[in-house]
Amino acid sequence: MKLLKPVKYKDEQLVGSHCGDTFRELVDLWQEAGYCTVEESPNDFVWVDEVGSIILYDYPRVDDRQIPPFQYGLFGNHVPNHDRCLPWTFWARAPRLLESSRNSGIKPYGERDIESIFLGKIENNIQDSNRRNQDWSLAEVELFNCPVDKPGPDYYRYSQQEYLDLVGTSKFGLCLAGYGPKCNREIELIGMGTVPVFAPEVDNTYHEPLIEGVHFIRIQSPDQFKPVISSVTQEQWQKMHDAGQEWYSRNASVEGSFNLTKKIIESIS
Repeated sequence: MKLLKPVKYKDEQLVGSHCGDTFRELVDLWQEAGYCTVEESPNDFVWVDEVGSIILYDYPRVDDRQIPPFQYGLFGNHVPNHDRCLPWTFWARAPRLLESSRNSGIKPYGERDIESIFLGKIENNIQDSNRRNQDWSLAEVELFNCPVDKPGPDYYRYSQQEYLDLVGTSKFGLCLAGYGPKCNREIELIGMGTVPVFAPEVDNTYHEPLIEGVHFIRIQSPDQFKPVISSVTQEQWQKMHDAGQEWYSRNASVEGSFNLTKKIIESIS
């Protein structure tokens, strides 16, 4: 398979509107594994074979940029309601680091000292509406941090590695919608074996949807969070943890995400 991917730098100058993490980094991992070849895209989008054919749409939203014409589209975050726009998978903010952390070992229940976690921030009006429509600081999440109006990566309290280490030491993780209806957090939690707890706005539109009660827990308000996770037995947690690991392997790992993408493309070609 040949993919066209925008370059991050040209003549030592930053170009385009994407910083090269998330799905763009996952494409690098696909290429390094020998799954695909990669050539430079002439625009800000990732394409299969040629521009105008199948777009691998990895931006959080579709209403904040001009999207060029395409025959079919695989959409990672918001999926437009059209028969040529297909649900796909999603990815971590730092896929390479997540894979490395997973390879270092997934902690069992008894070695997870943090009951629950949410580490994020609010840096635009859409995130503000998704993350402060209810006061999630009242959810009694054990490790909770969500600063407001702190743009850019320098304002994260933890490095990406520290963040993944903390996630991997947590039993449950709260998920709030981000700039799009999904967030990298869902994949990071599942990848590290942490059971996700979805707020009402979190989207579950994937090619293989996650199943409530099997892969994740859904709550409607902050006051439900603590009672719900407290009611989950270790046996129930283990089943959800195991189901999440299997889903991640099929849909979000380096090999699984590529095989899924290839399968969807073959079904429409």
